[in-house]
Amino acid sequence: MQHREKPLIPLGLGYALAENTSALRYFAELSSEKQREIIDRTGNISSRAEMRNFVRSMTGMSSIK
Repeated sequence: MQHREKPLIPLGLGYALAENTSALRYFAELSSEKQREIIDRTGNISSRAEMRNFVRSMTGMSSIK
């Protein structure tokens, strides 16, 4: 069995997740691959408000799991 490390979480995403426990739980339950997809989607986010909105939207992303 191959061990895959969890991806590193960018600081802005980490702060936004810490402020939203529902999104944090959702993110924590995802596979490493799905977490990486979400992290990759945050690359173009340039403001704190935009990141908060993105994280808030994660609670409706159950289809991504």
